Amino acid sequence: MTEERPDLCSATSEFTGDDAGYLWWRNTHPNGLILGVLARKAPLLHRASCRDVDRDRHPGRLKAAGSRQICAETTIALRAWLAREMPDAAAVLPRCPKCSP
Repeated sequence: MTEERPDLCSATSEFTGDDAGYLWWRNTHPNGLILGVLARKAPLLHRASCRDVDRDRHPGRLKAAGSRQICAETTIALRAWLAREMPDAAAVLPRCPKCSP
């Protein structure tokens, strides 16, 4: 008998231009994690409550071309997304020094 494993990549939500959806996700997942993917920078892991991933505080940076926020409940799901979508990214996931996820 084989045990089914969940698709960890489907346990993530990706937001690029959906401000209402992103705000809803942050508000309903206070213990969640957000992988900030900015153009020409390495992805950075944040807590959902981090001010650096608040689109109201940083609209230009978080909505810039090539920028997106990947949200999940676990780092495992975010690592799976990163391995699938950005296989050349570093093996060690950099963490935000402000919120220390």
